[in-house]
Amino acid sequence: MSQPEVIAASRNFVCVRLMTYESAAEAEVLKSMWRQGAPLENTLFAILDSSGRPLTRGVRSPGFFYSDARALAGALNDVASHYSGRTNPKGLPVIATVRLGLNVAACDKRPLTIVLADSEQDRRALEANLAPMAWSTQLVGKVCYASGGRNDLRGISGSNLARGYLFVAPNEFGTTGAIIAQLQPNASAAELKNALQFAVDSYRPSYTDHHDHVRMGRQQGIHWDTAIPITDQQALRAEQGR
Repeated sequence: MSQPEVIAASRNFVCVRLMTYESAAEAEVLKSMWRQGAPLENTLFAILDSSGRPLTRGVRSPGFFYSDARALAGALNDVASHYSGRTNPKGLPVIATVRLGLNVAACDKRPLTIVLADSEQDRRALEANLAPMAWSTQLVGKVCYASGGRNDLRGISGSNLARGYLFVAPNEFGTTGAIIAQLQPNASAAELKNALQFAVDSYRPSYTDHHDHVRMGRQQGIHWDTAIPITDQQALRAEQGR
């Protein structure tokens, strides 16, 4: 999915990443595209038309349909060719909570930018200022985003702002994060863009083998509690085996 041809083809789609076991409502959406009566698995891939109707059945990964990245890109381009016009995204692609954003950013090896304000209305205004940079060619896909208030910053060290923008380096397990940079709420577009690029250039994630990563997490007593129960039998068997 990270191959250049797939990334280029995806620009003609609205790509939605639902957090399987982190929202009961989102899980129900995924179940509607999954095998009827079967337990929901950890990952699901499907292509929908502009009305939200599935063009493919829901499967665990694109590899069930396509032999390689080139085949997937070709299929996406073929679907896109039947639709005219293109709408550029406008909203900031925020992850549901700061806690979840920190974890997702660590998994994706990306820095996390937090829009910080105690009122939802204030956060929406600050998000709107940041959104154009998030979708720019230079930065799209290189940063994860979350939005919250001061009470949501548990585990984030180095912040001294009540409102504004925090640029954070998550730790290896997505449980804590350290401030890379921070900006006041009146930061200019140029300042926001420079801070985002600085976060991308400064963040040095660790790349650990999956089994070593799991082993280190267990040794340190790190465990992630999902919002709803995990029903992926493959994941449950792996956990029992460990």
